[in-house]
Amino acid sequence: MFFGNDLKYNFLVEREVERFLEYLKIEKGLSKNTIESYYFDLKSFSEYFKGKEVKEIGYNEFLDYFESLHRGEKEITTIIRNIVTIRRFTKFLLAVGLIEKDPLASFELPKMKRSLPHFLSEEEVEALINSVDMSEKNALRDRVIVELLYGCGLRVSELTSLKLNQINLKSGFIIVLGKGSKERVVPMGEELIFWLKKYLEDKGYGVYLFQGRNKKPITRQYVWKILKKLASKVNINYITPHTLRHSFATHLLQRGADLHTVQLLLGHSDISTTEIYTHITMDRLKEVYYEYHPRAK
Repeated sequence: MFFGNDLKYNFLVEREVERFLEYLKIEKGLSKNTIESYYFDLKSFSEYFKGKEVKEIGYNEFLDYFESLHRGEKEITTIIRNIVTIRRFTKFLLAVGLIEKDPLASFELPKMKRSLPHFLSEEEVEALINSVDMSEKNALRDRVIVELLYGCGLRVSELTSLKLNQINLKSGFIIVLGKGSKERVVPMGEELIFWLKKYLEDKGYGVYLFQGRNKKPITRQYVWKILKKLASKVNINYITPHTLRHSFATHLLQRGADLHTVQLLLGHSDISTTEIYTHITMDRLKEVYYEYHPRAK
């Protein structure tokens, strides 16, 4: 069961939401983290409509709920995520015959200015990697973590769940299990392979590449903590594991990689998701042009 006994949930949550989350898990094969995101959105939604059945919630009621999120000063990204979650839920209700018409079929998402992802320069990445003090305990692990995040463009969830049987040092490839349990093959550079071999010689073999004393994989929060510690050494003020994934994509495009290849390496199902990085490279091209072309100014 997804929902605990801490609240007395109404019919909607106990039956339809539970059924929907099971559908996402079993039928669609979504990851635990993704399902948890759906859970929290729908928990808030069902608390708002506590005591009502599915068929009692129409278009205007949905609008009232979305407006309540706005009044609660939620970020626009949070509101849009909630809307997307609930739209998927209503489509599910329609598909299983619990409602005769989807009340949100004609609803349009609010416009949102897409912010450019934060990334590091190549020099900053080098400084971050070199900030690992190889005399410290766990230094090999920390080095491999940074090398993998940047060298393969992994999501932090892909990194922490990486198993040894997904790594082929001889061929120089790793099999990454991405969103929706989709597999992709990503090559490893010589530098990463070098440090990975040293790390495996030092740690021995287990199930997961990075695991704690309890044999379970390290957490995403722990990886974030490692990166923040390294970043502070070289005066990088802002960093997350995703910063290195953004840097991976940006640097590939800046050096001439084609967009489709970067899409495959990142595991994006839609190339429009990858296209955001072209804005960054275009901005960089303009900077270089205006700085060096004799007739640019």
